[in-house]
Amino acid sequence: MKIVLAALNAKYVHSNLAVYDLQSYAKEKLNKEFAGKEIPKIVIREYTINHNLDQILQSLYKEKATMIAFSCYIWNIKEILTISEELHKVAPAAHIWLGGPEVSYDSEKLLERYPWIEGIMRGEGEATFYDLVKYCGLQDSSSDGNHELKTISGITYRDIKNCICKNPDRPLLSLDEIPFIYNGLEQFDNKILYYESSRGCPFSCSYCLSSIDKSVRFRSMDRVYRELQFFLDHKVNQVKFIDRTFNCNKKHSLAIWQYLAEHDNGITNFHFEVAGDLIGKEELEVFQKMRPGLIQLEIGLQSTNQATLGEIRRVMNVDKLRDTMHSIRGLHNIHQHLDLIAGLPYEDFVTFKQSFNEAYEMKPHQLQLGFLKVLKGSYMETQVDAYGLRYQNTQPYEVLSTKWLSYDDVLVLKQVEDMVEVYYNGGQFTHVLNYLIPMFDSPFDFYLSLGRYYENMTLYGIGFKREMRYRVLRDFCLEYFGKENVTNRWNVEIFDSLLTFDYYLRENAKTRPCWSPDMPIDKTLYQNFFKNAGNDLYQLSAPDYDSKAAARMMHIEPVVKAALPYIVEESEFKVLTKEKDIKDYDSPFDVNTEGIYYCLYDYENRNPLTRDGSVVILSCL
Repeated sequence: MKIVLAALNAKYVHSNLAVYDLQSYAKEKLNKEFAGKEIPKIVIREYTINHNLDQILQSLYKEKATMIAFSCYIWNIKEILTISEELHKVAPAAHIWLGGPEVSYDSEKLLERYPWIEGIMRGEGEATFYDLVKYCGLQDSSSDGNHELKTISGITYRDIKNCICKNPDRPLLSLDEIPFIYNGLEQFDNKILYYESSRGCPFSCSYCLSSIDKSVRFRSMDRVYRELQFFLDHKVNQVKFIDRTFNCNKKHSLAIWQYLAEHDNGITNFHFEVAGDLIGKEELEVFQKMRPGLIQLEIGLQSTNQATLGEIRRVMNVDKLRDTMHSIRGLHNIHQHLDLIAGLPYEDFVTFKQSFNEAYEMKPHQLQLGFLKVLKGSYMETQVDAYGLRYQNTQPYEVLSTKWLSYDDVLVLKQVEDMVEVYYNGGQFTHVLNYLIPMFDSPFDFYLSLGRYYENMTLYGIGFKREMRYRVLRDFCLEYFGKENVTNRWNVEIFDSLLTFDYYLRENAKTRPCWSPDMPIDKTLYQNFFKNAGNDLYQLSAPDYDSKAAARMMHIEPVVKAALPYIVEESEFKVLTKEKDIKDYDSPFDVNTEGIYYCLYDYENRNPLTRDGSVVILSCL
């Protein structure tokens, strides 16, 4: 007998930890309880929501499985319901079950609405799935199968009379009972690995399902250390912890961070979702010792409006968070991702703008402007009428309007979100933004103005190549400020210099950008630098220096003197003087009286946080 655990992930690089946990737990228990006997074959089939649904249907049909259990989330429930309905038509004997957060809190209504679904596993699924496997594969065919279903906790199902029954909830497991799934890594090639050191969350945020179960359970530290070492020994690229608030227990999180700092393999990156205001002096001392790129932090701010934070039951010290983020930023070794949510109660357009500006001032590497999702089973769902919440009836159940935020406001914020995603989160316009943002009343006003320009020029929905994003930004600025110095701050020469700097910082472009079509450096001078000065002054790869290889993997571009403050503001660049000295950047403006410096980009030595090439500022060639 075969049982299929089916997952539809949002992207190919994702994997579904839940189905692997269910498979591992069931296999281990079956092998112990039924040693020597034939046991059901449990297989995992992972797809993405971008797959052709008919191809997924064909694939699952060909499995000829006795039972197919789908892992359901907000991003895939629509596709799963479509596939399962068609699957029931062509394989009516197959038992179709659902599980996961998207179906756990209205299981009876789902079974009423979708008659082809036999049952739903509610909540934590490992032990429940194991009992279902035994029911499907090991029951006596002459026995009363429905009697057996009545004994399985944590399920909602149809009995033989097609009545919908809901059994009691299942007690929670110890996390040490759940096997480690990554004994082999072949099936996870080119995918992000997910890991769980705790379940539950002590906080009560009204928009989150984790607030329903306030108990927090931790995997024992000896197991965590052993499993982390597996990732380190195998030099995997990235491990994402899915703990809801990783650092809710200081002793637990600090021990893990200390272990990673002491056992770093120089390659693996670990991602954590944290409460930033809970990070203190001890954590910062450990962070300071870490290799750049060893860990990255995702921090949920959501809002800075105190009325909103109180209403959504979110306990947070915004001032402490701001100080902590600046301290971490100053270490130059940890990527920080900050989340905002639009559409929360008591947050109108004006207060959200203030929240955005305060979040922007915290200088995260990425600022995620998301929109409230009204999740089934959350406290937020119970307050729909009180908040005047209007939201989509189908996934992802996103907010349309509230008592405080109109749909017109939401559409404007969508424009801001798009511009932040392209021009801030991509990290490819860092230095030109340092120059532009102070010329607007606030960061929000800049992105709002840019978004309106996109709308006026009907640029939304166009699949731009990278260079065109730069060109559009330049066209916007020329229209907004004019070509001449219409203010004391705007200067097209500085802007173009910074735009070109950012353009070459990320990528060793083989063609000139459209706003700077001509090679600004004489070809012979360029070649002579790598033949002579490159090794003599910079010692690029001495003693086995190859000038041709260096020229291919590097690039030299001029930058006007007036643009340098916006480049070195938070950087650790160095200035190479014509006296052949290398100095830490201080105030080199007196080195080159002609007002032009040259930037040497090295694409073999990239910043592990930003993927930017390393840069040396040369005073002259």
